[in-house]
Amino acid sequence: MDMYAIYQVLQLLIRLLIYTFIGQGLLAILAGQRYRENFVYRFFDKITRPLWRITRWLAPRFISDAAIGFLTVFLLIALNIGLYMLFYSQGWITPPRSAA
Repeated sequence: MDMYAIYQVLQLLIRLLIYTFIGQGLLAILAGQRYRENFVYRFFDKITRPLWRITRWLAPRFISDAAIGFLTVFLLIALNIGLYMLFYSQGWITPPRSAA
């Protein structure tokens, strides 16, 4: 497997986690008071809970638990950008060509 394919798979996994966090937050807003009883919310929670716990462990104590989801999404976006910078700097991927 070439490095570009590995890059694409890693990007897919990171973006999937980002969208799962966003979907979980939107579902909590739209489902009302009993959002924790929702099957889809519980499914999203099982996927995102390990990352949430890691971020809670890394974050300073003055950051509230309600903000940990936002911080996790921010860190995943930073990881996504850092991954691109790593693969590009090593020459494993090339920039897109212009259409002209």
